[in-house]
Amino acid sequence: VTTRNFFSQDDFNISFANNNNFKNTRDNITNLQNNFLPSHPFFVKQAHGRKIINLDTKKIHSYVADGIITSQKNQVISIQTADCMPIIISSDCGSIICALHVGRKGLEYNIINNACNMLRKYNYNFEAWVGPSISKKNYVISSDIRDSFINIDDEYKEYFLKKENNVFYMDLIGIASYQLKNNDINNISCSGICTADRNDIFYSHRLSGDRERFGTFVWLE
Repeated sequence: VTTRNFFSQDDFNISFANNNNFKNTRDNITNLQNNFLPSHPFFVKQAHGRKIINLDTKKIHSYVADGIITSQKNQVISIQTADCMPIIISSDCGSIICALHVGRKGLEYNIINNACNMLRKYNYNFEAWVGPSISKKNYVISSDIRDSFINIDDEYKEYFLKKENNVFYMDLIGIASYQLKNNDINNISCSGICTADRNDIFYSHRLSGDRERFGTFVWLE
């Protein structure tokens, strides 16, 4: 996982989106590849959806997606975030990995379930890691959003805490863990780092309106 000041730089952004400086971003990714990564990282154009690209199929019709799966050795896959959750799902034996970009919409569309359905054919046991992302106490939503989740699954009630009239705190990590467990992934680790609390280290769109993104990179050895 990169940070704001990764590689001793003042602004280590790795996203080309949001009118970020192209040359600086390209140089940051090149520095990562030359000094830390075994290969050029595979990125997708994230869209807060549920589509996942499986690099093993060799049939990629569009790079608009919010998840990547690979079993290829040393193939780096990456997710860019600034409050949303970077979630890594890995087989216990280390034969296959999946990287997901999961925000509120990704939870609503249940991209986690979609990923697990794709991974299930491999007949492995899986574990998951949730990276730095915004915590419940810093993620405030309207009652309409809460209602839309409860209409999907009444158990989601547990992950909302009322702040005031028609305003609630939402536990993104709690819902993600619930969805993972519903797919028989019970070994779940979390970084415990809130991007809003640690905006000095990580980008946070909710807190500061940051347009930049930090990266989560993963590969098989």
